[in-house]
Amino acid sequence: MILPKGDPRREKYLKKGNILWRVRNGGGGANGLIATGIVLLVFAAVISALMTAADLAKGVLVFGLFFGAPGALLVLLGLILQGWKMKHYLDYYQKETGFDPEELKKLEQELMEPDMVMIGNVPDVKGSNLGFSEKNPQIACMITRHYFFMPTSRGVSYIRRLSDMVLAVYSEEIPGMGGCRAGLVFLAKEDDIARTDSLSTRDVCEEMIRELCERSPGLITERFVTDGDKTYDVITDSGEIAKLIKKRREKAKEILNTVEYFEKK
Repeated sequence: MILPKGDPRREKYLKKGNILWRVRNGGGGANGLIATGIVLLVFAAVISALMTAADLAKGVLVFGLFFGAPGALLVLLGLILQGWKMKHYLDYYQKETGFDPEELKKLEQELMEPDMVMIGNVPDVKGSNLGFSEKNPQIACMITRHYFFMPTSRGVSYIRRLSDMVLAVYSEEIPGMGGCRAGLVFLAKEDDIARTDSLSTRDVCEEMIRELCERSPGLITERFVTDGDKTYDVITDSGEIAKLIKKRREKAKEILNTVEYFEKK
């Protein structure tokens, strides 16, 4: 579902701004340590309360230390690791995208602009929506004037320039554990292998493909790509397709430069 400007769900997500920081702050191993530590501290508190009620002072000490000490250590370690991660969050994005700080700033600005397309999704995974709903959808992606941004709850993101996108295809034959999955297969020219999104519904995937096509002319939307007498499958040959498209674009650029050169003559 497209969440247009003015939609309360969109406005709520964008309200605090600083999207790159907030996405990076979510999920990850450090937050997992903190959550586990908190659970152990809660166990320690509950068991200590029960032991106190039963007038078992030794039990309070034993179980308090058994659950409380590891819990406190995990929380402390998690906070330290999370602090380090967030201190270097821009380094993460630079490494993942190849963008310099100025371009990341430009991306952040475009994510907040009215013409940014935000697409929401309510996953349908074996009868479970993973906690998302129509009122609180997962943000499947955001497409700005120049960028394709797909955040995840794990603190990682897929970010590419629209001009670098090669293909976006819906497939019901994405290899996975326990059989094939259905979802979006997408690829940019610098990717070694196609990425997939099997959480988004078919309607949402088709919305993403449609919006990408409008902003990235020439985007491949078919599963098979032919070059001469050879046919490539986006599922198994994505790396070769990326190389092929890059080669084609470089050749087209050379031709254009040559034409411009003779026109100036």
